[in-house]
Amino acid sequence: MTSSSPEEVEIELPPWEFERELAYLAAHERVRTLDDVLESGGGGVVLTFDDGTRDFHERVLPLLERYRLPATLYLATRLAESGAGVTWDQLAEGLKTGLLSVGSHTHSHADLSHATEPEAHEEMRRSKGLIEDRLGVECRDFAYPWAVGSPAAGRAAKTLFRSAALHAWRTNRAGRIDPFELGRTPVLRSDGRFFFEQKVRGRLDGEALAYRALHRGPWERQ
Repeated sequence: MTSSSPEEVEIELPPWEFERELAYLAAHERVRTLDDVLESGGGGVVLTFDDGTRDFHERVLPLLERYRLPATLYLATRLAESGAGVTWDQLAEGLKTGLLSVGSHTHSHADLSHATEPEAHEEMRRSKGLIEDRLGVECRDFAYPWAVGSPAAGRAAKTLFRSAALHAWRTNRAGRIDPFELGRTPVLRSDGRFFFEQKVRGRLDGEALAYRALHRGPWERQ
């Protein structure tokens, strides 16, 4: 998300661009916690991050503190357990800021589109259990890896969580929000200021159509 290599994927922003966008949000938008939005409704922006790679602690958390912006990290817990990503101690440090909440992103970053209900349930349950055991906080929210799910995975999610983020490029509109099919909008390195601001305002949900037509995706190397 914060790499500056031109060969990186579209969702990996250069550090200077990432900070510029956070500064814009802090100055011009109402950035809210996921808790606040789910419990109270209303408009605003919710910041979410996926996976739990090392740069989340090294680069993201310091900027969230600098601009006092709350965020949710959907953690693929195998990264923390194996030492390949952010550590449990670093996550605990982030929680102490009062800005971070941690949700599940499965244990192994599994593609749940073809998983059976027991398989999906185990991926979610293991991740949720590790977060709660290691951090001492309740894990109530989930995001599907690769933004893909299935009816079986949806049933599993409803037994374990209060919300599940599923759709890429879907703005959550007041009065039409299904907490188990929450939408998110990827911020891409090619957006530039104009398109970033349009995404913040919920005006670029149709971008997904262009990616489908080109048989490309923001997670793929160009």
